[in-house]
Amino acid sequence: MTELILKNRIDRQKLNSIVIFLKSWGIDAEIKTTVATPDNTNMEEPFSKSFGMWAERELDVKKIRQKAYDHRTKTYDNDTV
Repeated sequence: MTELILKNRIDRQKLNSIVIFLKSWGIDAEIKTTVATPDNTNMEEPFSKSFGMWAERELDVKKIRQKAYDHRTKTYDNDTV
């Protein structure tokens, strides 16, 4: 099998004309349209390079939220003074 890849969007009438032309030469042809995929198919998880920096730390969501809440409360209290 040989594939012909057309990279630009082409009017359906023009595609049909190409298929008719190829079939007139005895070439079995069909139209398949696909969604373009990014060239970077080897995509990593977001932030995957930063996972190692947390390896030695104990992470607890409740503690993180409490710390953020305390920080935010102190910030708002200072703004009102």
